[in-house]
Order: sequence, then C-alpha cells, then structure tokens
Amino acid sequence: MAWTGWLVTGGGDVDAYWPNCDLDGDELYVVLAAAREQCVAFAPSAPSGEDVEVPESWRLAQAMQARALWRSAVAGGGNRIGGEDLGVTVFPMDWTVKALLRPKAGKPVIW
Repeated sequence: MAWTGWLVTGGGDVDAYWPNCDLDGDELYVVLAAAREQCVAFAPSAPSGEDVEVPESWRLAQAMQARALWRSAVAGGGNRIGGEDLGVTVFPMDWTVKALLRPKAGKPVIW
C-alpha cells in the first residue's frame, strides 16, 4: 500500500471512493497524489501530517478529482471523451469537488 496523504492505494480506500477504478500501482499513486495536491491548494486550510484525520468529504473530493484527472488524460487535446455526437467535456476541477472542499454556508431566509 502506498500513502497518498488521504487515500491509500492497494487497499479498500480507493475501492470505496472510486469503484471500478482500472488503475493500479504507480499510475494510481501518481493520479491520487496529483489530485491531493490540487485539493490541498483549493481547500481552506488543509491539515498536515499522516496522523491528522481529514473529513470524509475531502477523501471523496480527492477520489473525484483523481477520476477527473484520469479522464482528462484519456480525453486528449480536445478535452472530450466519447464519439463526436456523444462526447463529454472534461473540466479541471468540477464544482462538486470544490463544494466538498469548501462547502457554502447556508443563509437564513426571512419570509
């Protein structure tokens, strides 16, 4: 198992957050490590150290960002996956990943 900061490769971590992941070994480590770096850069104040407990939402964000990074690598220069008519555009960091790292506080509504 390799430590990527939040998720561990080769264990149940990746399977739980990224089902059907077809990466393993060094490829998986590189993608998870890059995703963690991006998440740390976007998160408000990321905890440091191996013994620090991070929120589950941050682990999910790392897995989602890793999946997005892998898809963008597969998509190529056009940032699209699929055929011409059914292509999906891939973005660098999805708004759902950002929301997991920096959830918006609710605002009270006055009726």
